[in-house]
Parts: sequence; structure tokens; C-alpha cells
Amino acid sequence: MKDKKDVENIKLSCMFGEVEVPAENLADGILRCHAPPQRSGRVPFYVTCSNRLACSEVREFEYRVNRAECMETSDLNTSNTNEMHLHIRLVKLLSLGSIDHTSFSSNASEKVNIRNKISSLLMEADDKWFNMLKLSNDQEFSPDRVKDQLLQKLLKEKLHDWLIHKVAEDGKGPNVLDQEGQGVIHLTAALGYDWAIRPIITAGLSINFRDVRGWTALHWAAFCGR
Repeated sequence: MKDKKDVENIKLSCMFGEVEVPAENLADGILRCHAPPQRSGRVPFYVTCSNRLACSEVREFEYRVNRAECMETSDLNTSNTNEMHLHIRLVKLLSLGSIDHTSFSSNASEKVNIRNKISSLLMEADDKWFNMLKLSNDQEFSPDRVKDQLLQKLLKEKLHDWLIHKVAEDGKGPNVLDQEGQGVIHLTAALGYDWAIRPIITAGLSINFRDVRGWTALHWAAFCGR
């Protein structure tokens, strides 16, 4: 057995078929590397100690056709529509509707620390509304940037209320999927909202929570080019 110091000194790599590329160890069990370009299809994938020999399970890595390269100018509106569709689904999922207070846990006091942490992560101390008004008065401001910040501000408030509610109630909590089979962590990852991930995990949802097709938040982020 190697101690932790020896493990940290090992240079890890990843094999994509016959091509080995260096990998960066970000955290326990998390590696990052650049997949080498190859034709679409499935290739064997595994981790090595930079010696082309497997030191992990051998899995499959699927290369897909690059949608960005195939997209024509006329397809840009479709891309915007897809993003709008994700926003609509996220807002719909975060809509609490009628609240059944009988479903709240009798041990809600034990969850106060979790709720306070979620609040501190999502509700910044500075006045975002004032910053947006100031930005909109700037002669060189970008309307799209203001709209994006305004949308994110509103989504943060809805996510805050939704997570606080889900932490307090009994049942699945934030471990729910919408009608199309994705959860809040998948939709926010697909939209590139990094600020939402930590509060969602704090509420008790695993970073590896899978949707109806077996995809995690990381799959969705990568699929949408985030």
C-alpha cells in the first residue's frame, strides 16, 4: 500500500483507445484531462500511471460528432430556443405551488444550520439590484448582460426558497426529477450556473445524482459545452 504522499507524487494519465494523455488530480477521485481528437465512436478508457498500463477499471468513452462544428448559422435560433426551454423547465421545477405544512419534519430545528448555509451561499450581502441599476445607466452597458444578471438574480431567489422548503419537508427533498427526467442540479449545470451547485449539494443532493437516462450534472455541463 502506498501512503498519501506517494500517491500524490504519481503522475496519472488517461488512455483513450491507444492514445495516452496527462491528467490533473483535482481532488479525491476526480481527474481532469483533455480528450485527444478521434473519430466518433466508442473507445476503451482507463487511468494509468503514465505507463500505458491500466490502474483502474476499463470503461468506454464515447466520441460524438461536434455539434458546434455541424451547426449552421440558421441553427443559432434553435440553440437559443433550447436554452430558453431549459430556463422554462428550471423555473417550473422551482415553483413550489401549494405548500403542505404537514409534510414538514418535526426535527426541523436540526436543519437550521443547513438552511443558514444555503442562505449565505445564495443571498450575497451586496445590493445586486443597485449594481444592475448602476450598470444600466452606464453609456457602454450591454442590455444582454443586464438581462442575464437580472434573470440569475431572480433564479437565485427562487432556488433559495425551493431549497429551504425541500430541506424542511420530509420525503425526497431536492432528489426529484421533472417530467422530462432531469433534476435541479442537471438543469443548472446545463445552463452553466456554477453558483447553484454548492447550495444544491448543501441541501443534501449528491453531486453524482443521476437523471432518468443515467446522466450526472457533469454529463449535462459537458454536453452543453459548459
